[in-house]
Amino acid sequence: MNPTSGSCVACGARFLGGVLACPKSAPGGLRDAPVRRWSPGLCHPPLVGRLALLKRLMALAEDVRRGLGRAVWLLGEEGMGKTRLKDAFVERLAAEGFEVWEGSVLALPGAPAGLFRELLDATRALSPPAGTGRVSSADAERIQRFLEGRERQGVPASLVSERTALFDSLCHALMPDRRPRLLVLEDWQHADPLSHALVEELVSRLSHTPLLLLALQRPGGTAPAPLTAEVLTVGRLGPAESAALLEGRLRGKDSLTPAGREALLRGSAGHPLHLLHAVTLHEEQPELGVPLTGEAALAARQALLPPAQREVLRAASVLGPSFPRAVLVALAGGVGPLALLETGGWLRSVSGGRYTWAVEPALGEDWLPEAALPAAHRRAAEAYEALPEPLRHRACMELTRQWLSAEDSGRALPYLVTLAGWHLAALEPGPAMAVYRFALGLTDALPPDTAREWRRRLWEYMGDAHRLAGEAAEAEAAWHTARKLDDEGLASPASDRARRLFKRASVVLALGRPEEVLGLDREGRRDCLSSAPLMSVSMDALCALALCALGRFEEARARTVLAREQLQLTVKEDGAARAGVQALLHRAMGGVQLGLGSPEAAASEYAQVLHWSERAGDTWEHSTALLHLGDAYSRAGDRERAAHFFQLALELDSRTGDRRGMAYTHHGLALLHTRAGAPELAKEDALRGLQLASMLEDRRLQSLLRCVLGRAQLQLGELEEAGRQLQLAARDASAAGARLELLQAEACLRVLEARR
Repeated sequence: MNPTSGSCVACGARFLGGVLACPKSAPGGLRDAPVRRWSPGLCHPPLVGRLALLKRLMALAEDVRRGLGRAVWLLGEEGMGKTRLKDAFVERLAAEGFEVWEGSVLALPGAPAGLFRELLDATRALSPPAGTGRVSSADAERIQRFLEGRERQGVPASLVSERTALFDSLCHALMPDRRPRLLVLEDWQHADPLSHALVEELVSRLSHTPLLLLALQRPGGTAPAPLTAEVLTVGRLGPAESAALLEGRLRGKDSLTPAGREALLRGSAGHPLHLLHAVTLHEEQPELGVPLTGEAALAARQALLPPAQREVLRAASVLGPSFPRAVLVALAGGVGPLALLETGGWLRSVSGGRYTWAVEPALGEDWLPEAALPAAHRRAAEAYEALPEPLRHRACMELTRQWLSAEDSGRALPYLVTLAGWHLAALEPGPAMAVYRFALGLTDALPPDTAREWRRRLWEYMGDAHRLAGEAAEAEAAWHTARKLDDEGLASPASDRARRLFKRASVVLALGRPEEVLGLDREGRRDCLSSAPLMSVSMDALCALALCALGRFEEARARTVLAREQLQLTVKEDGAARAGVQALLHRAMGGVQLGLGSPEAAASEYAQVLHWSERAGDTWEHSTALLHLGDAYSRAGDRERAAHFFQLALELDSRTGDRRGMAYTHHGLALLHTRAGAPELAKEDALRGLQLASMLEDRRLQSLLRCVLGRAQLQLGELEEAGRQLQLAARDASAAGARLELLQAEACLRVLEARR
């Protein structure tokens, strides 16, 4: 074969290099059809042995046309023909008026729910956007934040309240508006947990929706298909079906003897892709004879590739499971070799202008040696960095891997931080923490001053992730370490020192040490707060909350009023930082009102915290406001509203893994049920909270929960068990040095003694 020519693995046509597709390929899509597709028009091999599966898919499509949504999982090994079956199905449905949205999990590897980010982002660019009739302005704003993976103050803005709200918005965007819709999810075996959770939610809403969800997955994926989905297996072809595929591929050519046909069928063993490659090999090099197996055919075809195409495969071998077309073009020196490899059955187009392997190439003698790999990875990383900024931002996981493989960890650190940000934006602090810890280990190879600055930043980010997960003690330790590094080497800007001081003070307050908060405020006034007006106001708000915890409510009110006046004097800016300060000031005034016996006024202040924390993108502050709002309504006697906000707080804390927040919310619910005369419900919530508090080994929190548990048991007449819990509550409070909790437990014990 001429080095500048190629053969189409689907139809066998020979063509010269320089063309971008096989001359016999069909157009990329039906004209005016409502199809959002990603791959160009390519030749299709004959569809054989799949008619029963296609008939079943068409029957399900008829159900969907009548408004009965369906979910289907196509399972099969690589090369079994899942994509060929899907293409035939898509062509039929597009011709019959279905909208087709098609995306691949490999579109944005490393980004949580990357498939849906890419799919919705690309679809949003349509003018007018197709299928957005059911999306409200609030949904559109939430989806935009999700697509951008926006971060503010180290806490994500893409999920500013409970994840259910985000799932609602995404499901609304993915649901059809005027026409029935086919939603195709390719390469589902690579899907991440957030994608699985979103699809589970989407499938649960299909019953009366004209949406057909079709997922293509190889065996051994990351999660099983949803229980309500129908699973169709695409297996190997039978002997008669393999013979039909061979005859359809040859198209009447007499280039094979009967013995050769038999040998091809026997060697491919019913594997469609292996059979196609074996036939193509025989047509390209008939003198080589018929390969014994499909794997042998693939290896022989790869060995016969022209040097330019082999060089592309070598370059692509360092890029991972999928790679942007622009990066591979840069490494290959042009588009021509890529088109020949795609038509020749080696590369496959996926969403977002990317390639992946149609068939995994075998390691050959001319493969890159170990010593040449760092240089190849460096070239790949530089090609990635030449991408436009949005594409480069979304390729942070791949860029990280390339720079690490190029043995240049310093260049990898910014992309590791971005990668952790994607996890925070998905409310997944655990994976984000793992990335930060890994990045921290890389700083050892950096020059001392650079390493120290990176450590300061990473410890601060780790504190943010710990706080999002409700790990207050770990967050304090991380921010304390960051502040210690401020005193070493090159001094940090005053604004950075003030921010880290404020963060540590906020978590010290959450840990129940208000006196220490006032001490940190005095330290900050001497050091850095004068140069950071917003942080100064924030510290005033924290001090007001600390004064509330100490029972000094009038002082707290005066300090909050003064802080609000100071905020008016700062530079007017509507950013997230100012919104965060507003949220904190409203929380402080809510604490004052609650302490002065005005729960209705406190509820009004906490409602404002919800508004401002959403604008700030502070998930932890939002969760805290939900808890306080439930407490305020509980004290005001509005049981229905209190239970509603407690439940919202519980759901949000459970999604972030905040066990401390969940325990406090169960305590609030238990108190609510106790006041409402429902001791059985109070006992249930107290036991759940106590289990969480025991896991945290928080004696003060255990004392609170044991006390409310004892009160519930007292109402139920379980006097012996109530006495035991109240004695344990007093012991826990004493061990924790919690004076108020100790007084509360002792008061309940006196009530018990009076009952006896």
